Amino acid sequence: MNQGDERERPEETVITATDVLGTGFRADSGTRLPRERVLAEAEAALPVVVQALYADRLRVNGITEQDGRRFFSLTDDSARNLTVRLEAASLPERTVARSFVNTASDNHVVQLSDRIAPEQIGRALSHEVNELLAVRDRAERAEAPAAGDMLRRGAALPERPRLSDEDLGRVGELNYLTERMNDGTLTAPQRLEARGELSQLIDHTGLRVGAPPDDAAARTLEQYAVAIRTDTVGPHLTTDARRALRELGRPIDQLAPVDAQVLGEHRARVAEGRASGAPLGSAPALPLPGLHSDGTPIPRDQLVAARDEAARQRTDTGLRTLEQLRAEAAGLPEGRYPQREIMIGGGAALAGRDPDVLLVDSRGRWHVDPIKGIVQSADQVRHLREVGWDPYRFGDPKDRVSLAALQLWEDTAAAAGPLVDGRASLSLADDGRLLAEISPADGSPPVTVEVVGTPLVATGVPPEVVPGVNRQVPTMDEAARALTDHLGTVGTPEALHARDRLAALPEGEGRAAAALDILAEPAVADALRAAGDDSTAVRARETVEATAKWEQASAEAPGRVLLGDEVGDGAYDPTVADNWVIAGIGGGAIANTEIILEGNPNARVTMVGTAAPWVLHNDSQYLAMRRQYDAELGGDGRLVTVPNQRLGAVETVRTPDGGVRLKARDVEGDAYVACLGRVARLPQAADSLDAWARQSGGQVKGELLFDRSEQYLGYRLHFQAGDRQHTVDVTGAASRMLPGNVFSEKDMARLAVVDRRTAPPESGNVAAGFMATALQGSHLAKHRAEQSGNAPTARTGGAPPAAGAGSNPVAGAGTNPAAGTGTNPVAGAARLQSGRRPQGPGSAPGAGPATGGPTTPPRLPKPPQPGGGGGPAR
Repeated sequence: MNQGDERERPEETVITATDVLGTGFRADSGTRLPRERVLAEAEAALPVVVQALYADRLRVNGITEQDGRRFFSLTDDSARNLTVRLEAASLPERTVARSFVNTASDNHVVQLSDRIAPEQIGRALSHEVNELLAVRDRAERAEAPAAGDMLRRGAALPERPRLSDEDLGRVGELNYLTERMNDGTLTAPQRLEARGELSQLIDHTGLRVGAPPDDAAARTLEQYAVAIRTDTVGPHLTTDARRALRELGRPIDQLAPVDAQVLGEHRARVAEGRASGAPLGSAPALPLPGLHSDGTPIPRDQLVAARDEAARQRTDTGLRTLEQLRAEAAGLPEGRYPQREIMIGGGAALAGRDPDVLLVDSRGRWHVDPIKGIVQSADQVRHLREVGWDPYRFGDPKDRVSLAALQLWEDTAAAAGPLVDGRASLSLADDGRLLAEISPADGSPPVTVEVVGTPLVATGVPPEVVPGVNRQVPTMDEAARALTDHLGTVGTPEALHARDRLAALPEGEGRAAAALDILAEPAVADALRAAGDDSTAVRARETVEATAKWEQASAEAPGRVLLGDEVGDGAYDPTVADNWVIAGIGGGAIANTEIILEGNPNARVTMVGTAAPWVLHNDSQYLAMRRQYDAELGGDGRLVTVPNQRLGAVETVRTPDGGVRLKARDVEGDAYVACLGRVARLPQAADSLDAWARQSGGQVKGELLFDRSEQYLGYRLHFQAGDRQHTVDVTGAASRMLPGNVFSEKDMARLAVVDRRTAPPESGNVAAGFMATALQGSHLAKHRAEQSGNAPTARTGGAPPAAGAGSNPVAGAGTNPAAGTGTNPVAGAARLQSGRRPQGPGSAPGAGPATGGPTTPPRLPKPPQPGGGGGPAR
């Protein structure tokens, strides 16, 4: 397949080289082309690859541009339509390409490393296309992927050999390289290069014996493993590829001299690369949830029991930790506290949980949400296997992942080290020490610890806003500060008197209404009008008015005026009304609609708002729910959607019998749920530090954190006043919303681009969602491990370690993209031809290409029979 390899290249930007283990197929080619160039090369290559290798399965219909998206339209051999969008992106360490395969919507995204060598784009696409087809086929059969990869030298072989999605991607590469090796339109050097790469890939995939001829036992063992792999892979290879495997799959001592020389040089480069390469960072070892202590899988029908046991262990660990902290505090002088590294909040970020760090987490979100499962299917979050959380363990590929599974994963990770179920807030001691006051969830007295190092905050997204507030001054507290500041600058006696009365208003219900009374006084109203319609003071008044309406409606219709978070936290009664209005048509509105309709069989819901974002059309909840409940899509009519409406504050309507109904634009109901989004702000755990810095005449600065492969890890806050400074790292969903009073518009724009590539809307995921947060947590943990010099560690299926109170400070994440490392994904990517990457749950680690026998003997279905050693493909 001639893809124009000889075209003149534009000027390239040289970047720092990464480890190269004997092959040109790698994520970092040593240069970085403009992303537009990579994308153009990929768009030119995809039709060629499909026509040459997948014409019996796919037909490319051309490129479509729609609503700002540019994608390929294809048709499969069953006349089903699908789309594939190509993208160049900064991918995790040593990831050449990855795919987001959506078996619900059949809209897919293939991402190529923006450091890939142009001549390797076709090979990467062949890998991804074959893997995409494999995932689709497997989903149609409701079949989970193989637990581990077979096509990797030293990999354990299952009792029933079966190729993984990744293996089938490698098959796509084998077929592609064979096609190029035989392509008469290429030059002789190009065909020779393809032949060498094919031979290298055969070595990497364990399709060739590597043991020396004088080690008969090792060679016999390997011959049998090679035979099993060859027999398993054979039906998926093209006729030419099977022929090439018979020729090139011989041991090195049986190859033609030229081929043997190429392979020997390759193996030497692999050995040299491993000897000289710096070890990759690794997340701390954690027990793998979903497995018994002996490593065998927990059956699906035992999920609830396993979840409950993990919850019990988490509770017990939390109680032990509290006892240890209180006992230690009792032995310290007054004003001194136990010293601990600390992580505040958890959720999906627990995928990177450090078992030496004190975790304070309230068991919120997925532990209290009454929804039946997250809105993504197992296929849509298949990359969770990279962190050891297997979404296929307890459900079929197209099934939404159950909350019981998420609770099992999170509780198992939480109990891997010291923890307190509760909340924590950061503050300063009189001498400037950073403290964390912990409020246990059991209602017992607070506990204070002195924070060691940089605390990590992962407390999730900020609260939802009240309808009608001004987004620039979204809360009553911010509005009150803005108004008092403005009145102070006016300086008249009336303005100063109003300022003092506003500042003295107690928090809680009634504050907004009382503030409006003050603002309505003629002298005060004149002062606000003089500020101008676009002033902060006028925007603050909008927020006060909207808050007053919200509080009034809440008082007149108790239990029937709710924020979406209250429904999502289960803090409501679904039977309080049968006619519901939901303000908003975003992800939160959709989720809460499902919760209400399932919680009250008599409920009818009307959603009012602008329009559902594109990502919702790709998840596993939105369209399925509409088909069930929305008459427009054939449902039972319990759901009505009123789009293209911009909403303001909640309104109340009096009924003839003196009752109260709630109104959003022209739609009335007996209950009202506001799901109108959130406004970025600092995590509440850092409020005290923010107030200290600003009130002391200091400042709060922020910086985005990336590892060396430019994976976003979160952001770092610097609180500074005088000669004192404290830092706080924020990760997880909270890190996806940058506070406007700390970060620049440039930072926000950069993060928006990163977020779209982290979670393409076609995937059905969002950057603040479960999968993206778990992967981010893993990246951060690996980055910190590398910064602290910790060697990689393997995950284990053993029992969780006992809770402890140890403290092992590690360096925080840096901002220099060259200072850290990323992750090595298990599925969905064409990678370096090196075996150094974690495997999915239930699989064993293995060695890469070697000159001698396998370092990890494969687990074989049966021992070799005397005289029956296998060989290359027949």
